[in-house]
Amino acid sequence: MTIAFNQTTVAAEPAGSGVVRQRLLTDERVTGSNVLLERLTLEAGSTIRLEPSTRSLIWFHLLAGEARLDTLYTNQMSDTHSAFLPPGFVGSLSTGAGATLLYAEVLNGGERDPASSDILPRLMVINWTREPVFKSERDARKRVALVTDKTCSTKAIRIEMVIYPPASMSASYHHEGAASFMYVLSGRGTASANEQPFSLQQGDLIYFPDRERHSVKAADDSEMRFLAFYVPGELKTVWADPGKASAWRSTGLDINGYETLDDQKERRNRRAAITFG
Repeated sequence: MTIAFNQTTVAAEPAGSGVVRQRLLTDERVTGSNVLLERLTLEAGSTIRLEPSTRSLIWFHLLAGEARLDTLYTNQMSDTHSAFLPPGFVGSLSTGAGATLLYAEVLNGGERDPASSDILPRLMVINWTREPVFKSERDARKRVALVTDKTCSTKAIRIEMVIYPPASMSASYHHEGAASFMYVLSGRGTASANEQPFSLQQGDLIYFPDRERHSVKAADDSEMRFLAFYVPGELKTVWADPGKASAWRSTGLDINGYETLDDQKERRNRRAAITFG
């Protein structure tokens, strides 16, 4: 059964010195979801410890403000940054002027990435505006990968930034092998789950269980931007009408139309191979 609500309906509670927490996705709200999602507000000058267990994974995205992620080295973060933290990670997040973030923890996520694997989950901090944009071949919808098996070496979760221009929409589909949910960052739209409509606006969270058919549409006069989560990250998408299936291709450019950092590196490597080969 689809569950939808806005963050304003969730009570805020203290979660340490200078930190307030809203528990958006919990086991009580969605039994067996295997993922916790919270909205954290950090006052100016506050710090939180980040220490996932040896079996769990953490991901967070800054919604507003600035922060500093301290590990063996320091990462300065703004509202364009997100971070993926592997099992056993030890570090802290601090802010001088204040920050708000969306915080997810995949419980027992490490079990999908066994220690026997040659490649284990790794710490990743990314600026999504410098990552490659994938564009729909049917319309102007766009998406940017934030967490994938390729980027973070984990099969426990997949996360994407998704942008729907005004009036754009997906065809009806469902996932097999994973539940999915979306958090609306900006704009307005609607979702349909098993023919039941849900209005969407900033701060909404909507959860689709495994195999529940759904579709998403932006309002005619509003671009809608949201984070899409898939737990686990390996799944199959089944379209109600296969002829309307979405197809995505890499533009090789970031959201601002610039060549991405990976493409710049690949071009430099090709140039070096030509020069020294």
